[in-house]
Amino acid sequence: MEGQNDQNDLKVKRIAVAVIIVFHLVGLLGFLIPAAQPYFLKLVPFHLLLMFAVIVFAYNADVKRLLLFVSGVFLCGFLVEVLGVHTGKIFGSYYYGPTLGYKIAAVPLLMGVNWVILIFSVGQMMKSLKIRNSILASALGALALVIFDYFLEPVAMKFNYWQWDWHEIPGQNYVAWFIVSVILLKFYYALGLKQQKYLGTTMFVAQFIFFVVLYMTTGTNIFA
Repeated sequence: MEGQNDQNDLKVKRIAVAVIIVFHLVGLLGFLIPAAQPYFLKLVPFHLLLMFAVIVFAYNADVKRLLLFVSGVFLCGFLVEVLGVHTGKIFGSYYYGPTLGYKIAAVPLLMGVNWVILIFSVGQMMKSLKIRNSILASALGALALVIFDYFLEPVAMKFNYWQWDWHEIPGQNYVAWFIVSVILLKFYYALGLKQQKYLGTTMFVAQFIFFVVLYMTTGTNIFA
């Protein structure tokens, strides 16, 4: 019976990995084709919700811990963004465009979902590297997210996810990303979420490739 459960779990993981790869690939192609961009921009919120659903439904361990993680990271990530938008003291002066959908207090609710996806993915990836020290793993994971954000920012402005005042990305944005990421990754490690084979690493790598390719193809003329 246990062997059958393991086989079923592996099948679910394979399906989840396939969904992540296929939808990121299709989305990338849609963003690279100018005529298709307006339609794919409307699908961005649904894509994020799908990736969130993949994480939740493919997770095969203590659901209560997962829900605590999701709730904590969502609330923390969303509130940090609200404070960031309204004060300009955390990430710098910026505001959100319409691409990410419905907003509360000028911040899309999906930003909380986005933080959940990113922290879970990087946390899982760091666990796969067998780094035992949670502080070191959190710092390395946060560094990976800062590198990810470097490629994300110009693309996000190009497609109106958000905009920076004066079209300049401040250095404090990357410092804040690192600090917030370390805190949320420490929370991830404190909960002891079970390693999900391939899931987190695939999610992070797929997103990273998605934004790097768009950065390379649009970044030289980002405000055109």
